[in-house]
Amino acid sequence: MSIDLNLLRVLLAVYETGNVTLAASSLNMSQPAASAALGRLRRAFGDPLFVRRDLRMEPTPLAQSIIRKTREVIDVIDHDILSPAQFEPRHYSGEFCFCLTEVGEVVLLPMLHQRIKQLAPAARLRSISLNPRDLDDALRDGRVDLAIGYFPDLTGADMYQQRLFSHDLACVVRLGHRIRGMRMTMKQFSSAEHLLVRDGSRSLEMYEQHLVDHGIERRIAMQTSHYMSVPALVEQSDFVVVLPRTIAQMFASGGNIRVVGAPADIPRYDLKQYWHRRFNNDSRNKWLRGVVFEAFEGFLADSAPSGKAERGGAPT
Repeated sequence: MSIDLNLLRVLLAVYETGNVTLAASSLNMSQPAASAALGRLRRAFGDPLFVRRDLRMEPTPLAQSIIRKTREVIDVIDHDILSPAQFEPRHYSGEFCFCLTEVGEVVLLPMLHQRIKQLAPAARLRSISLNPRDLDDALRDGRVDLAIGYFPDLTGADMYQQRLFSHDLACVVRLGHRIRGMRMTMKQFSSAEHLLVRDGSRSLEMYEQHLVDHGIERRIAMQTSHYMSVPALVEQSDFVVVLPRTIAQMFASGGNIRVVGAPADIPRYDLKQYWHRRFNNDSRNKWLRGVVFEAFEGFLADSAPSGKAERGGAPT
């Protein structure tokens, strides 16, 4: 037996009102249409379902036996399927997973943690690092909620992105270094001993490519894979290190280090948050994106976020 689910609404409305006309009115349909629907139900079940007693339609034993399940089905459709529950951060005790670079974990994660714990105190946070192919899959599968940072490979049609702020690179040297000014010359930059950090971040890849494209050479004296070793190494040497400005300023605020402008016209780059199309309308993901955007709005005084979401690299 196949029954239009809308007919079950008529069954429930007649049961609750005891009157076909009132049932039709509650469903915003005509009385003849409600009567026709009741007729279809009677034929489908092979039972009158309701019999008139005085001015009220009384349910038959069969109608009485199925009304509870009918109400449950209607409630599931109306509240769980057609109107899914909105995300309630105060009651959420699950996990939010971000993909961040090492710099993102140092600079951005503390701010995210502080903001999210204010709004969702029972939530857990997790930060991971993935290569571009694995990150694309993880965003699609929901294993990662958001990627935050510089991820130029996430440009597929199913990927959404929102600019948070623009950023640039700067150099750090020890206090007392022979480079005295606020910005080094190209001659100083080329002749200095450089400490190169290769952490796999795409922003430094962009910088490296920029140097190659412009024929700028450096003297690499040491290479490391981690930023945390930079302050100690710089304080005890004449190394010059190129870093994202936020982490350069962080190191300079806590040690015998100062920030110096790089000589090359290095292009700025945008830091964004990325998510998959599958979760664009998900209330939990929408809430999280809003928190991230608000946390970093005006983060750097030189640029404010645009707030416009983009899909596949094009505005939406």
